[in-house]
Amino acid sequence: MPTWAKSRSGAVLSRRTPFGLRPRRRMRVRGPRAQSRRAASWPEWAAIREQILARARWRCQACGVRRRLDVHHVVKRSQGGSDFDLDRLVALCRWCHEQTDAPYERGRLVVTALGAGQYRFDVVKTGGQEKRSP
Repeated sequence: MPTWAKSRSGAVLSRRTPFGLRPRRRMRVRGPRAQSRRAASWPEWAAIREQILARARWRCQACGVRRRLDVHHVVKRSQGGSDFDLDRLVALCRWCHEQTDAPYERGRLVVTALGAGQYRFDVVKTGGQEKRSP
Protein backbone atom coordinates (compact mmCIF):
# COMPACT_ATOMS: atom_id res chain seq x y z
CA MET A 1 0.00 0.00 0.00
CA PRO A 2 1.44 3.42 -0.89
CA THR A 3 2.39 5.68 2.00
CA TRP A 4 0.01 8.43 0.85
CA ALA A 5 -2.97 6.08 1.37
CA LYS A 6 -2.34 5.82 5.11
CA SER A 7 -3.42 8.50 7.52
CA ARG A 8 -1.40 9.41 10.61
CA SER A 9 -3.67 7.34 12.81
CA GLY A 10 -2.93 4.26 10.69
CA ALA A 11 -6.40 4.01 9.13
CA VAL A 12 -6.50 3.39 5.39
CA LEU A 13 -8.00 6.13 3.24
CA SER A 14 -10.81 5.00 0.96
CA ARG A 15 -11.42 6.07 -2.60
CA ARG A 16 -14.14 8.72 -2.82
CA THR A 17 -15.43 7.67 -6.21
CA PRO A 18 -15.95 3.92 -6.42
CA PHE A 19 -14.91 2.04 -9.53
CA GLY A 20 -17.72 0.80 -11.74
CA LEU A 21 -18.31 -2.89 -12.33
CA ARG A 22 -16.65 -3.01 -15.78
CA PRO A 23 -13.38 -1.31 -14.74
CA ARG A 24 -13.24 -3.49 -11.62
CA ARG A 25 -13.56 -6.65 -13.73
CA ARG A 26 -10.95 -5.42 -16.22
CA MET A 27 -8.50 -4.64 -13.43
CA ARG A 28 -9.09 -7.98 -11.74
CA VAL A 29 -8.74 -10.02 -14.93
CA ARG A 30 -5.97 -8.36 -16.89
CA GLY A 31 -5.01 -5.07 -15.27
CA PRO A 32 -5.97 -1.48 -16.00
CA ARG A 33 -3.78 -1.10 -19.10
CA ALA A 34 -4.58 -2.10 -22.64
CA GLN A 35 -3.60 -5.67 -23.41
CA SER A 36 -1.30 -6.76 -26.24
CA ARG A 37 0.41 -3.37 -26.43
CA ARG A 38 3.41 -3.12 -24.18
CA ALA A 39 3.78 0.23 -22.46
CA ALA A 40 7.17 1.90 -22.45
CA SER A 41 9.11 1.70 -19.19
CA TRP A 42 10.11 4.97 -17.53
CA PRO A 43 13.63 4.99 -19.05
CA GLU A 44 12.23 4.04 -22.48
CA TRP A 45 9.55 6.76 -22.25
CA ALA A 46 12.16 9.37 -21.23
CA ALA A 47 14.21 8.49 -24.33
CA ILE A 48 11.12 8.51 -26.59
CA ARG A 49 9.97 11.85 -25.15
CA GLU A 50 13.42 13.37 -25.67
CA GLN A 51 13.44 12.16 -29.30
CA ILE A 52 9.94 13.55 -30.03
CA LEU A 53 10.71 16.94 -28.46
CA ALA A 54 14.05 17.17 -30.31
CA ARG A 55 12.30 16.33 -33.60
CA ALA A 56 9.87 19.20 -32.90
CA ARG A 57 12.82 21.51 -32.10
CA TRP A 58 11.49 21.89 -28.56
CA ARG A 59 8.38 23.72 -29.75
CA CYS A 60 4.68 22.93 -29.66
CA GLN A 61 3.90 21.58 -33.12
CA ALA A 62 0.45 23.21 -33.08
CA CYS A 63 1.19 26.76 -31.88
CA GLY A 64 5.00 27.07 -31.66
CA VAL A 65 5.25 27.80 -27.93
CA ARG A 66 8.49 26.66 -26.26
CA ARG A 67 7.35 25.97 -22.68
CA ARG A 68 5.56 23.17 -20.77
CA LEU A 69 5.76 20.61 -23.56
CA ASP A 70 4.00 17.24 -23.43
CA VAL A 71 4.05 14.28 -25.80
CA HIS A 72 0.57 13.47 -27.11
CA HIS A 73 -0.55 10.12 -28.54
CA VAL A 74 -2.41 10.88 -31.79
CA VAL A 75 -4.07 7.47 -31.40
CA LYS A 76 -4.73 6.67 -27.74
CA ARG A 77 -3.17 3.47 -26.43
CA SER A 78 -6.60 2.22 -25.43
CA GLN A 79 -7.69 2.60 -29.07
CA GLY A 80 -4.75 0.77 -30.61
CA GLY A 81 -1.97 3.36 -30.36
CA SER A 82 1.54 2.60 -29.19
CA ASP A 83 4.27 4.30 -27.18
CA PHE A 84 6.78 3.11 -29.77
CA ASP A 85 5.14 4.41 -32.99
CA LEU A 86 7.02 7.70 -33.25
CA ASP A 87 4.98 8.89 -36.26
CA ARG A 88 1.89 8.97 -34.02
CA LEU A 89 3.46 10.94 -31.16
CA VAL A 90 3.41 14.74 -31.32
CA ALA A 91 4.90 17.48 -29.11
CA LEU A 92 2.22 19.83 -27.76
CA CYS A 93 2.27 22.59 -25.15
CA ARG A 94 0.12 21.99 -22.09
CA TRP A 95 -2.68 24.26 -23.35
CA CYS A 96 -2.91 22.58 -26.78
CA HIS A 97 -2.70 19.15 -25.12
CA GLU A 98 -5.70 20.04 -22.93
CA GLN A 99 -7.61 21.16 -26.04
CA THR A 100 -7.31 17.65 -27.53
CA ASP A 101 -9.86 16.45 -24.93
CA ALA A 102 -11.95 19.64 -24.80
CA PRO A 103 -15.71 19.47 -25.48
CA TYR A 104 -16.70 20.08 -29.09
CA GLU A 105 -18.90 23.02 -28.05
CA ARG A 106 -15.80 24.90 -26.90
CA GLY A 107 -13.61 23.69 -29.76
CA ARG A 108 -11.47 20.57 -29.76
CA LEU A 109 -8.00 20.32 -31.25
CA VAL A 110 -7.93 17.29 -33.54
CA VAL A 111 -4.48 16.05 -34.53
CA THR A 112 -4.09 14.00 -37.71
CA ALA A 113 -0.79 12.24 -38.44
CA LEU A 114 0.32 12.71 -42.05
CA GLY A 115 3.47 10.58 -41.66
CA ALA A 116 7.20 11.33 -41.39
CA GLY A 117 6.69 13.55 -38.34
CA GLN A 118 4.14 15.82 -40.08
CA TYR A 119 0.72 16.57 -38.59
CA ARG A 120 -2.44 18.48 -39.44
CA PHE A 121 -4.20 20.38 -36.65
CA ASP A 122 -7.92 21.17 -36.87
CA VAL A 123 -10.03 22.99 -34.32
CA VAL A 124 -13.43 21.31 -34.52
CA LYS A 125 -16.52 22.99 -33.08
CA THR A 126 -20.08 21.68 -32.99
CA GLY A 127 -21.43 24.24 -35.46
CA GLY A 128 -18.60 24.08 -37.99
CA GLN A 129 -14.93 23.55 -38.52
CA GLU A 130 -12.07 26.00 -38.30
CA LYS A 131 -8.61 24.90 -39.48
CA ARG A 132 -5.22 25.82 -38.07
CA SER A 133 -2.01 24.63 -39.62
CA PRO A 134 1.42 24.38 -37.94
